[in-house]
Amino acid sequence: MRKAFPTVGIIGAGPLARMCMSPAADLGIELLLFEDDPKDFKTVRAFAMKCDVVTFAEDQVPLSVIKTLEAEGVAVRPSSAALENSHSKAARDQTKDFDYEISVLVARSPHGQAATWTPTQMIENNGDYMMTVTPAPQLSPELSERAQKLALDVAVEVGAIGVMAVEILVLDQKLSVSKLVMRPHVSGNWTIEGARTSQFEQHLRAVLDLPLGDPSMTTAAAVMGNVVAGNKSDMYRPYLHLMARTPALKFHQYKVDARPGEVVGHVTLLGTNNAELIGEVEHALDYMSGKIDE
Repeated sequence: MRKAFPTVGIIGAGPLARMCMSPAADLGIELLLFEDDPKDFKTVRAFAMKCDVVTFAEDQVPLSVIKTLEAEGVAVRPSSAALENSHSKAARDQTKDFDYEISVLVARSPHGQAATWTPTQMIENNGDYMMTVTPAPQLSPELSERAQKLALDVAVEVGAIGVMAVEILVLDQKLSVSKLVMRPHVSGNWTIEGARTSQFEQHLRAVLDLPLGDPSMTTAAAVMGNVVAGNKSDMYRPYLHLMARTPALKFHQYKVDARPGEVVGHVTLLGTNNAELIGEVEHALDYMSGKIDE
């Protein structure tokens, strides 16, 4: 007798994999995380044998390992063919000139149901940290619709299953696919608080071929920022200041070594005024890294 609820195995045990744990628990799905070297096929095979579906939260899994698992009858989603197609598609569309960069998350299930989230603008601050602003403020409604259609078309073209991030460069009114990431992506971390269905719950639904959830936003605007470790050794103490200053700020600590320059978490703030949201998130990032102390 098989148990009623399936087991999903995620190759990778970093922050993106761990953020799938809460929605998996809510859905009653057993989630196993693979922490070992994905190049060790024997260990990967033993792990896969415990799972009904195997998926990914990192990019270091050799295609040869995935193909061998598939040949042995393991349900691997996305498939090796989809991963190969994604590499060739991004290479075809690459361009160097752009005004700004957006990311469109798309989810697709094996029977072909698909959904996209509102396009997100990715903003880097001299490599110190990355912020995302959703909806992408520089994107017109017409261009936003085109970007979402492009992401959906690309998902069908490459045969994506699960969540995929379509990174798009925008130049005037032209959209060029720069990269495809065939798994949950940092640009979608805002969806935990800012969407009716997060990218992490949606990924589980998609790889299990369950009906997809509603991806619409729960708010007018969402700003997410990566927390980068600086010279502050105590990452807990800043809560006293930040929680009092901005009670609506949401914190996600990754529980990794706080080495200078390492991404150790993210914060998200929802609201209506982009300038105010960006200002508060920038303050939080600077305060947590030790750049400012007030």
